[in-house]
Amino acid sequence: MFGLLQPDKMKVGQRIKEIKESMNLSFTELGNRLGIKKPTISSYVQGYALAPESVINQLSSISGKPVGWFYFGSIEDYIYDYLILTGYEQMVTEHPEIIDRIKYKFYNGDFKNHDWENEVGYPGEDFIQNYFAKYSAEIMRDYVEEITRETLLNDNALNELSKKDKEDVIAIISSDINNYIDMSGEVDYGEKEKVIHLAKDAIKSFDLSHNLRFHDEYLIGKLINILGTDGDTEMFISSLSLLFTDKPFSTQWGGDELLEIVQSIRPALIKLYRDKTPDELNSWFEK
Repeated sequence: MFGLLQPDKMKVGQRIKEIKESMNLSFTELGNRLGIKKPTISSYVQGYALAPESVINQLSSISGKPVGWFYFGSIEDYIYDYLILTGYEQMVTEHPEIIDRIKYKFYNGDFKNHDWENEVGYPGEDFIQNYFAKYSAEIMRDYVEEITRETLLNDNALNELSKKDKEDVIAIISSDINNYIDMSGEVDYGEKEKVIHLAKDAIKSFDLSHNLRFHDEYLIGKLINILGTDGDTEMFISSLSLLFTDKPFSTQWGGDELLEIVQSIRPALIKLYRDKTPDELNSWFEK
């Protein structure tokens, strides 16, 4: 009935006791309602034995509490205990919101796979693993970007760069490091020194005079590069104008406002570039 996470007999007993006391019932009275003798119900409450499914179902019926609550506590407790058991204590402790995100997806997602709900009405372990992998990947990419940013801003190699160029270097290198980690699996959340080492190695081999361009295999990187200079942006707008209106665009007699508006999407594109993996971009732009 249960998977990797097993009910704790003592905690199950405490929850049964909580129901008993909330209903002002003695052991004998509760046992009578359940059709079992006082010593038996007492053994469940004291955690000497795990109450069987039939008893838990009866307790759920008379108390209004879900079956899963008796075995594992709240759904948040259940998700938390499973993630701790599977080795993600640091990430879950530092990002407790991931539990709420998994819970929300379980109750509000549009999935149709009934196997994602276990026998007690809580998320199945495969469901938790699937969505934890999705949300933890987002957290990991932000974690790597934050450490990379801190490392590079403290490196003298960037001192002579403009603020824009510094941000570009940070975005390019943090994205490359994240992609490397995704492929190699060599760095886990919390291994800050490994990320620092990768960032320092990356800046040593980064040619600031030639490498300050985003990978443009996909449209996102190409647009970021184009919008990085006024001249390229003007040519880009002119190409669009010719395509849709047969009229070229030029800033010779004005038009700077349009240039600035188009370039204003560059920071959002950089964030997208940093946040998405090559596999995700591949699914967007290749068939």
